[in-house]
Formats: sequence, C-alpha cells, structure tokens
Amino acid sequence: MNLNEALRTALPPDTVQDDAPTLEAFSVQGVRPLCVVTPGNVEELQATLRIAAERRAALAAWGGGTQQLIGAPPTRLDLVVRTTRLNRVLAHTPDDLTISVEAGMTFGALRTYLAQHGQMLALDPPLPDRATIGGLIATATDGPRRLGYGTLRDVLIGIAVVEVGGRLSRGGGMVVKNVSGFDMMKLYLGSFGTLAVIASANFKLLPQPRAAGTILCRFNDPKPAFAALDELDGTQLAPVAAEYLNRSALAAVGQSGVCALALMAEGLPQAVERQMNDMSAIMRRHGAQSVERLHGGEAEALWSAIADLPQTATLAADEAVVKLSVLPTDVASAIAQCEASAARVGSSVAINARALSGVLYARVRSVTAAALTTLTAELPGLQWVATTLPDTPRWGAPPQGLDVMRRIRDEFDPLHLLNPGRFVPGL
Repeated sequence: MNLNEALRTALPPDTVQDDAPTLEAFSVQGVRPLCVVTPGNVEELQATLRIAAERRAALAAWGGGTQQLIGAPPTRLDLVVRTTRLNRVLAHTPDDLTISVEAGMTFGALRTYLAQHGQMLALDPPLPDRATIGGLIATATDGPRRLGYGTLRDVLIGIAVVEVGGRLSRGGGMVVKNVSGFDMMKLYLGSFGTLAVIASANFKLLPQPRAAGTILCRFNDPKPAFAALDELDGTQLAPVAAEYLNRSALAAVGQSGVCALALMAEGLPQAVERQMNDMSAIMRRHGAQSVERLHGGEAEALWSAIADLPQTATLAADEAVVKLSVLPTDVASAIAQCEASAARVGSSVAINARALSGVLYARVRSVTAAALTTLTAELPGLQWVATTLPDTPRWGAPPQGLDVMRRIRDEFDPLHLLNPGRFVPGL
C-alpha cells in the first residue's frame, strides 16, 4: 500500500487529492507533491502525520499559501497538508480578553469575528483574507502596528501542534500569565514548519480603540525624515505605527513623493487628537513638504496597502522580497545601502520600514539571480529572501545558537520530514 492508498484508507474520501491540477496548484517552489491532504479536524491531522512518519514521507504544511516563497525550495516533498478546514473559533472569553482558534482560520475572518465583540488582535499581516493563523505563527509575520502593540510573540499565550508521528502537544494555555520554566510554545514561532504542524493557537486580545488618527508626511530627502523620527522617539508621544516609505513604495500605495512617514495613533479621541497635532508639529519643524491628515476609509486603505507591501504570495520571475532587521538607529543607513546596492545591479527597490522597530522590507524588481546574490551579500541584517529565482541566497547569516536549534530539530523531527531543506541550512 503506497502513501496515497494509506491516507485514503485512514481518512474520509474527500480529504485526499492527487489529481494533476491539485498537485500543480500546491507545488512548493516548483516541487510537486504526490498528494494533498486537507484534514477536517485534529484527529485527521494526527492520522495524516502518523502515516507520513510510517511511510517516511516528507511534508509541508500549507495554510493560505501566502508565504510559501520564503526560504529555499524543499529538497523533497511527498505530501502537502492543508489546514484550511481547521478554521473554527474553539473558545472565546470576551471578559477575559482571550481566544482560541484553529490554525487554518484566516486572519481576516478572525478580525471580523472579533470586531463584533469590540475586540482585536493587534496585528496587520499582508493579505489578511488569505493568510492563516498557523502560517502567521510559523513565519513570525508582523505588521505596521508592531511599534505600539508588539508582535505575535507578545500576544500568543497557548498553542497546540501535531508532531511527526501524530502526537498532539500543547504549550501555554488560556490564561495571560501562565508560564513557569521554559516557554515551549515560543519554539514554534518563526520555525517555518520544521518542528510540527500547528493545529490551534490562543491569544490575548485588546479592546478596539475608540479613535484612530493617521498623518502622511512627505519629505524631499530621507535625512530630515529620520531627524523627525529621532525627535519623535524622544518624546512622550506613542504612535502605534511609524512607517517609512521610499519613492517606489509610495507609488505602490498610490501616493507620490521622494519619501514619506506614515504615522498612526490610537486611543481615546482627545489623546489621539493631541498626538496628531504634536506629531504634525514635529514633522513640520523638520521640513516636511506636506503633512496630510487622512480620515476614515482613506486612512484604512493606506494602512492596508502598506501592510500588503511585503506580500510574497505572488512574485514576478525577476522579483524578490528581502527582509532586513537592524538596530533602529541604523535604519536610515540600511535603506541608503539597499537603494545604492540595487542601483548598482540595475534594479529598482521599493522599501517600507518599521522605522522605530528596525525592520525593513525591500521589494527588488528587474533583478537576475547573479544580481540578487551580489545585492544580498551587501545588505546588513538580512533575515530571509523570497523569490522564484534559482540558486540565490534565501537566508542571512546563520543565527546564534544554531547548534542548539539543530538539536531541537533532531529531537522534534529526527527524520527531517517537515519542510526538509527549506529553513536555515542545517535545519
């Protein structure tokens, strides 16, 4: 009995697909699986991973498919495990501001559900109507509002995963402060599907803010923009987002100019109004060409477009998205270096930076494999590269503690069946 037959014997008939169009649609960077499984519950997910281990089948988890171009192609792939049918709210305690959801639920669906209760999970991922909760955790995705609310690491309070072999493992719980000793659930955050398949996750929530304000501040040169940010960072003002956009990024979100800062404040109406006025004054003091207050749908559209700038779901054949992480004080120099390096290899680059957090996303266009290799070698703080170009770097320098990470991988997945070859070399 081969892998497909074993899966069909153990699972409902409509759960396993191996027709050519499906296999092509769920190929991972050109590597085609033997079959695609879409479990409808955790028990079916456990059965799938148990059979995969018995058959020594290499597998990749697939949520919304929005992050599959990050990292290297798999060295082998027998099975794609889709999580989209695991899309339920398992528990929600509005008074405690906690929720538990299955990993295949899209962020957009979760956001809509929470809005009905006046609550939010303060994350702004790219393509929220496609991106799933499990995929966001596996890739440690952030958004513009990380400045004010933190990242998934700050709101994740519990997780359930299915390991190779089918064992269900849990970490954390449904209480905001529930960890003593080693925080196991954080292992899966940013593990890129190499330790287990995420089944569900628990989060702490926040009430939706009563008011929000946005200003878009255009500058004729990056230097005064970053001088304004330095002053802003030294005040008691607390923007929840401070995004730097270069010329190409501005064009991508339907705006014009050399560069701009998009700033957002949330909270009580009076506090938001004061922050808007004070931040606008700082921007003008540093020579902003214009300071535009955006309202309602216009502001929402801008932030949605900014959140989507680093999307990696669809890339042209000559395109790459690069993530950099540097000290906040080094953001300006990192942007300048990225633009100069792209120009030297004859490429254009759209950069949006979480300017006070030290995270940059650069979308490079009209680039060859050789040029991308040259460019990435010059960039500081390279985290990952998403591209379809062959034989190019996909990760930055090996992280500290790589030996420990290898030992953890060997403990959780000794046969290296989960996303083999896709993560940092050696993992």
